[in-house]
Amino acid sequence: MQKFSYHTHTNSFGVYDGHNSATEMIAAAEAAGYTELGISNHLICKKGISRFSPQFFDDFKQAETVYLKTIDEIRTAAHHLICKKGISRFSPQFFDDFKQAETVYLKTIDEIRTAAQKYKIKVYVGFEVDYFKSADWRRGFEKLRKRLDVDYLIGSTHCLLNDDAEWVQNIYEMARKPVYVDDESKREGIRNYWLNVVESIKSGYFDFIAHLDVIKIFGMGLEPEWDEYKWRVIETLSETKQPYELNTSGWNKAGEQHPHTWMLAELSKRNVPVVISDDAHSTAMLAQHFDRAEKLLTELNYTNRWRLNK
Repeated sequence: MQKFSYHTHTNSFGVYDGHNSATEMIAAAEAAGYTELGISNHLICKKGISRFSPQFFDDFKQAETVYLKTIDEIRTAAHHLICKKGISRFSPQFFDDFKQAETVYLKTIDEIRTAAQKYKIKVYVGFEVDYFKSADWRRGFEKLRKRLDVDYLIGSTHCLLNDDAEWVQNIYEMARKPVYVDDESKREGIRNYWLNVVESIKSGYFDFIAHLDVIKIFGMGLEPEWDEYKWRVIETLSETKQPYELNTSGWNKAGEQHPHTWMLAELSKRNVPVVISDDAHSTAMLAQHFDRAEKLLTELNYTNRWRLNK
């Protein structure tokens, strides 16, 4: 059974992406027999998006000051940078300004650096990046990417948006308070979700793509009319040979892994590289359902398995 995961989350540095610190995740992974661990918190940089984070930023330049300080120290994780001005009520720590936040972040960095030295497990740092196809976003991200000394990047889509990007909403926020006004605008959002996944694959920015069909956890995009767009995802992955993940957290949230079994079968036929991810937001989720994932891939005769080579 696979003994590593590159898609996990922590609450380190005051960023509420998971329930445990990086230190706790590293220790738990090593105890579970992992040989490698990547901690992957979200990089979401787009005005108008709400996310479960204590600190949001309006642009990459603003975010860069805080997050660059964490990268050299931790070398363990894929942290989501979340760029939206404001403060979430889900935060374990509130800050009046970035200077105040920095003090807490630096204390956490020292703690993790010391703790990491105690473990034999190989630890990687990266980011799970929410991709947006707008030219402004790409310019901002490309500038930041050059400054990020990370081991890998995960591509993901967590948002619904309209054709003109006049509204953008995180799918988790939308489940509580949708911004679309009618069924047609909801359909427009779902359609653009799938098109955004396709564009993220084409971008070439990412080492692998996360949870291709994550919107199904809220019952969205399950109707047959969306199969056309799922086939576009399959064909784009096949053409690019872009690695992607079998995300086991889907069994907890949607009753099925990400992506659909039929999509896995088609991608196996096309020899697209796949990696199993637990998308662990707590130590209890590490390697959860990996046995089911291994069994499924064996049944599908899926042999092209991806691994980070560093």
